[in-house]
Amino acid sequence: MKHAILFGTLIAVACAASLPSPLHADEPTVSYIFPAGGQRGTTMPVIVGGHYLHDAPRWEMLGDGVSIAEPLRRAPRTVWFEGPVIPLPDSQRKEDYPADYQGKLTIAANAPFGFHRWQVATSQGATTSLPFVVGDLPEVVEEEIDGDPIPTPVTLPITINGRIFPRQDVDVWTFEARAGEAYTCEVMAARLGSPLDSRLTVVDPDGVEIAESVDRLGNDSWLRFRAQRDGVHQVRIHDTDFDGLQHYVYRLTISDGPRVDHVYPLGGRRGENVRLTLVGQNLPSETREIEVAIPVDAPEQMAWQFQSDSGSGSSLGNANPVWLETSDLPEHLEAEPNNEAASAPIVDGSAVLNGRIEAPGDVDVWRFSAAKGERFEFEVRAARLGSPLDAVIEIRDTAGKSLANADDIAGGQTDARLSFTAPSDGEFTVTVRDQFDSRGDARFAYRMYLRRNDRIEPSFTLTLPADALTVNRGGEAKLKITAERLHGFAGAIRLTAQGLPEGVTAEEVEIADKKSDATMVFKAAADARVDQHRLTIVGHAEWEDRQLETTATTAATTLGDPAMDRLWLAVAMPTPFQVIGDFETKYAARGSTYVRHFRLERGDYAGPLTVRLAERQVRHLQGISGPTISVPADASEFDYPIHLPPWMEIGRTSRTCVMAVGTVKDEQGRDHTVSYTSHAQNDQIIVLVDPGQLAVRLQRTSILAAPGDQVLLPIQVERGQELAGPVRVELLVPPHIAGLTSPTIELASGESAAQLSLTFDARKCGPFNQPLIVRATGSRDGLPYTAEAELEIVD
Repeated sequence: MKHAILFGTLIAVACAASLPSPLHADEPTVSYIFPAGGQRGTTMPVIVGGHYLHDAPRWEMLGDGVSIAEPLRRAPRTVWFEGPVIPLPDSQRKEDYPADYQGKLTIAANAPFGFHRWQVATSQGATTSLPFVVGDLPEVVEEEIDGDPIPTPVTLPITINGRIFPRQDVDVWTFEARAGEAYTCEVMAARLGSPLDSRLTVVDPDGVEIAESVDRLGNDSWLRFRAQRDGVHQVRIHDTDFDGLQHYVYRLTISDGPRVDHVYPLGGRRGENVRLTLVGQNLPSETREIEVAIPVDAPEQMAWQFQSDSGSGSSLGNANPVWLETSDLPEHLEAEPNNEAASAPIVDGSAVLNGRIEAPGDVDVWRFSAAKGERFEFEVRAARLGSPLDAVIEIRDTAGKSLANADDIAGGQTDARLSFTAPSDGEFTVTVRDQFDSRGDARFAYRMYLRRNDRIEPSFTLTLPADALTVNRGGEAKLKITAERLHGFAGAIRLTAQGLPEGVTAEEVEIADKKSDATMVFKAAADARVDQHRLTIVGHAEWEDRQLETTATTAATTLGDPAMDRLWLAVAMPTPFQVIGDFETKYAARGSTYVRHFRLERGDYAGPLTVRLAERQVRHLQGISGPTISVPADASEFDYPIHLPPWMEIGRTSRTCVMAVGTVKDEQGRDHTVSYTSHAQNDQIIVLVDPGQLAVRLQRTSILAAPGDQVLLPIQVERGQELAGPVRVELLVPPHIAGLTSPTIELASGESAAQLSLTFDARKCGPFNQPLIVRATGSRDGLPYTAEAELEIVD
């Protein structure tokens, strides 16, 4: 059974007369943007899901090509699909309930392909960035409805933006396929930071599953199939564990046009041409190899797109963008056979060696000469460039003796790096292979950087744990910076923060010799201006007679996603007030309304507050709802009601948290919306769920939807001893179901039987893809009490 709940808008109307004391702040977070990408040359509405963003957060797009057309504003309501009831013990896990915020983005016609990042901030802090993807195919956005999946037709090629929401959701997309034609389906979800672990299947016109993919590009699915017959084919997508929620966002591209799966080599030298071999779908044979010019000023990762001759410049005839790595070193290509030292090419000087592990058990051998004591570094870049290769490097002498080897760099990074000092004059070999002899094909490409003495300059990189940091006025925040030492560098690294705003300090710290990290402490004065600032963390070091300097960046998450080299520092307004509860556990019947008493500790805050359900919960709410209430400026206590749905799990211990919102003023008279949420046990609304005291029974649990007909459905209402008053009975019809009307009926006190009238429109009604809910509502102590029954409509 699925239940749709709409959460209303929170309006913060409070003000304060003086500055707050530094108690607490609900830092804002964002969990998704939907759709998560768009087509070049379009302006598109988006929904951002976030926590503690309040009414109008600051919103910034980073980089060029994508701009904000309309700022974010809290949506009038957030649609929540409950999905199937979650039983114990899974129902006891924590759950987030992000609110919907509406905005618009404009994507320039020449916007760079790939990932663009965005961030949001409030007076309580700044969020880390999330990606937004720019493509050039037409796009469609899922029209989300509750209930069983309804197949949605699309025209190829297309990029589909959807969400697996609620749990157990399955999205179904259909298109007309032609016999003999090839089709590619690719999911982008995990690469967006989405938790979706997709399973993709293709079903032919006879309902037979003809293709399936789970993990092909990390946790993202990819498949290609050739249609055996004309007709409507379905592409179905769901989570492998049948999980799902608002942030299970995906982009599904289905194409019958040219598609480049992979290229070889994986890059080239700046200022030169590289001859690429293309492998993919619907690529003319004469263009499977193509000369590509690498600009002199090309970035380290360059997006390149195969331009089809069909369509007179239309992007619909062009292939998908692929990423090429560029360097300033000479480039060499392997020449098979090169599995043995005798047939291996000799490499002079520093260079980039391009090769492929083309079959299981294949080994690529490269030769180089060295003088005794000469230093070398070998670094394989494969996984970072989208190759499935799990590289292993090994150095051998002319007698075949192994002198050094290397596997994974660190932290799950399957590329390899090896430093080597020649023990004698002579010739040596370096081999590249996959960790597993059973793997290898044309996709297993690599670029191995061979650097000799003159190219091995001691250096280091610095990594930020995130690209945002929040520090409260009058407080401090810590930031751990990690160093990776390269080419033998082992010295101390001084860290400085550049671009600090007035009122914020961060003392210089040092990563000691041979150590890998240090923590910077940022402190904000009690009167520091509440705002956000872009700054950089720079590392300084000395090595022999050289000065080394590096800017800290975030770690790149996927190919084409830029590392961020600026930290968004937010000076936050602390929340001066608190919501306090005394520990209590009570029994409450499902379907009833339960009221919890709270106190307020206001600090120096004297304004009104609004209170609603918190956007982060310690347990899944399982359908519990609550209103937004106003607490007057002079109140030090309040009562908050929650409604337990009539289908809630009996015997469950429910724990619900609330948040309070107000507005404080700073010295300049600027308003700042702040909130307080407590997950402490004393402050939770804890109830043990009992059976309900109200029931509604249907004489028939299914009826036929005949256009133009009117159906009378007998119902019976049963009241417990605690309920004796009137009861209202209504049929809940979801917004996507058209052509069905049913007036509400009222049963007076003592009445238990009635007939519910259902009228079907003669022209159009449906789709009936889910049971409808017949809801009975009574009251106890003036508070709502509900019961529900399911009614199946057979179309």
